[in-house]
Amino acid sequence: MTVFEDVFFPAAGNGNGTSLNNRGTNGNYWSSSWNSADNAYNLNFNSSSVNPQNNNNRYNGNSVRAVQHSPDSGYQQKQGKDKWHTH
Repeated sequence: MTVFEDVFFPAAGNGNGTSLNNRGTNGNYWSSSWNSADNAYNLNFNSSSVNPQNNNNRYNGNSVRAVQHSPDSGYQQKQGKDKWHTH
């Protein structure tokens, strides 16, 4: 099994309808846990705070994957259990 040590969460912002909000300043990453019929937990962060148990409407467009840095090929994104691809 390959071990990846450098994982980071880009400040990708979030989508709401046709708008992309807070790109470059906020990161929003879904968990697999729902909070209610309409909301789910997510990791939310910006330059001054980190909230690992934030919750938002499940219809908001948040990121779902962390990114792993590879010195050989640039950034890689996890595609499922132990499967990675370069983009």
